[in-house]
Amino acid sequence: MTDVQKYELFATLSEMPRTGWVQRGVTDAESITEHIYGCWLLGMTLLPEDGEEETYNKQHILQMLLIHDLPEAVTGDIPRPVKKQDPQYYGQLEQQAARDSLLSGTCLLLHRALWQEWCEQRSYNAQVAKDLDDLQAVYTFCCLKNKTPDLFTREDTQAWLRNIQQLRTPTVRNIARVLLCENPRFAELLALYYYD
Repeated sequence: MTDVQKYELFATLSEMPRTGWVQRGVTDAESITEHIYGCWLLGMTLLPEDGEEETYNKQHILQMLLIHDLPEAVTGDIPRPVKKQDPQYYGQLEQQAARDSLLSGTCLLLHRALWQEWCEQRSYNAQVAKDLDDLQAVYTFCCLKNKTPDLFTREDTQAWLRNIQQLRTPTVRNIARVLLCENPRFAELLALYYYD
């Protein structure tokens, strides 16, 4: 794949709505590009410059966030519940899509390393990036729930808010506390549904 073909392929992500929102009846659902940018923006504005973890590197995390969903230009957006049904199959599908797109042509060694690190989820930076990916989705849910309260059931809301408790890194748990738990915009929502 040439670099021009790669760019044109990735540009289609702006036309691909996030499947989970479409399945829930959200009109004007965010695109994959909007999600990627939302993750990056969340990290750029709220990640600390320095972390307590020795290997923490904000710029490294931000670069990882910019590429983490690019292979979805090949696979489409596969919702997490579907991926959980057969993680090995969908993991291999994403790896092949990455080889066919992100890692093709004159791929930078940096992109190869970032993609591998993202997939392995062993480093603290990769775990922070994944937590930000999850937190951005929860934040989007909270915004949608406030905007269209009847679109989601109480059970949907409880399930989404439980994701806050599943964040693995102290860095992103602190961000979630400020962004969601202490945010007046979401006070009523969290008071009604949040599980301690």
